[in-house]
Amino acid sequence: MNQEEHPFVIMISKHTALINKICCSFCGNIVEDKEDLRQDIILNLWRGWKRWKPNHKPITWIYRVSMNTAISWKRNRMKQVETQPLYDYDIPQDDNNKEAIEQLYHLIRQLPANDQKLLQLYIEGWSGNEIAKMMHISESNVTTRVARIKEKLKEINNRI
Repeated sequence: MNQEEHPFVIMISKHTALINKICCSFCGNIVEDKEDLRQDIILNLWRGWKRWKPNHKPITWIYRVSMNTAISWKRNRMKQVETQPLYDYDIPQDDNNKEAIEQLYHLIRQLPANDQKLLQLYIEGWSGNEIAKMMHISESNVTTRVARIKEKLKEINNRI
């Protein structure tokens, strides 16, 4: 064995096709996602390297770790709500309310990221049920959080 080649590297290079196949099945044609998942899988394999027993087949262990990583990765990706930062929105150019809208967005940007996301969905007109599903919270939680966010915005506005 070459001193530069660690047994882990040799094992991963022998089973790269399996890892790539799992990445493709979970990510489709999205190159960036496949690479992210591949890195997560290799990281988890490395973390578990000390616990792997050489008397077990490496392909079985690699498959199990890869699948568990991919399932967790997919589950976490589904929980993420894709939103556009509030500062990227074009503020309507209506002269009557331009200043008020700019002030509102200034206040919203001072909120925590999760509150901004929730409020963004609310402002865009999504229903409480839809927001609940996207953010993986209950509909009553959406209603409560929106009310609390409105109170926070009033407090922030009063301090300014």
